[in-house]
Amino acid sequence: MSSDSNQNKPNQEEIDLLLLFMKFGDFLKRFFLGLVSFVGSALVFLLQKWYYFFIAIVLCVLSAFLLNITTEDHYHSDLTLRSNATTNQPIMSYIDKLGDYARLKNHSELANKLDLSADEASAIKGIETHWYFDIGKDGIFDGLDIEGEFLADTSVRKIDSIFVVRARVYEPEILPNLELGIKNYLENQPFLESLNKQRQTNLQAQIVQIDYEIEKLDSLQKREYYTNPDELRQKEGQIVFTSEKVVRMYHSQMFRLLELKQECERDLSLFGDVVTILEAFPIPNSPDNGVVKSTVKLMWYFLGLALILALLIRYRKEIWVR
Repeated sequence: MSSDSNQNKPNQEEIDLLLLFMKFGDFLKRFFLGLVSFVGSALVFLLQKWYYFFIAIVLCVLSAFLLNITTEDHYHSDLTLRSNATTNQPIMSYIDKLGDYARLKNHSELANKLDLSADEASAIKGIETHWYFDIGKDGIFDGLDIEGEFLADTSVRKIDSIFVVRARVYEPEILPNLELGIKNYLENQPFLESLNKQRQTNLQAQIVQIDYEIEKLDSLQKREYYTNPDELRQKEGQIVFTSEKVVRMYHSQMFRLLELKQECERDLSLFGDVVTILEAFPIPNSPDNGVVKSTVKLMWYFLGLALILALLIRYRKEIWVR
């Protein structure tokens, strides 16, 4: 009796597994057919209500024209800066103060801080600072955090040496003067200036120390050369290749010190200021509130409203009964 039940058990497991696959296949079939039916019904509904979306597009274009007529043209441009004196945050805080002046329309203070004329200051709509972010911490810039959505995300690393200043202006011609004004404004901040001078002093001291290390290493190499003139030295009947190993060691240390010295000299010559302009303000070609850009921005809102209105009218009886 027990032997028969053991023989039937594998067959029963095979039947259960086959039944499971059949049910899963039937589920996939019904899901696919339901999806096709839903997509087909949605397309038919959209085609039937095409005039809602046509009206929405017309209203969107008219709104974009009205917005363009009633508002003054404004442009945006990005200035890429490298933080030399310290990390990004303190420097960005000083620039954010300029953004507060622009937002409050305090043009006199803005002109004073940036050494601009009153007309140039009044042509500034806004000044913002934005971080670059690195997803995956692979050292590659993955984008610019315009909306500030990655500031609190611990899985995303903020680039702490390079950032962007976005200026919104009514007259693109003032951008070169604004760029120079921002740089001079940062260079004249006492706190940032003190940090930068301390950094330069540290770099110069590091160069002096590296020169001393190079000179000391060179003297040791010469002493080793003259005290061990033979390339091969025999000790207790064995040939030991000591001089070649020592020479390689001296060369590697010398190259490392020279690389460190070159890095310090590069920082002093290329990045000696509080900030370095990596990419200047490009002159924009078209306004941000132009008809085309405004139409693209508003299009999805109008189409969404048209879809909601069409659904409400189509199912108004069911909604009213409920």
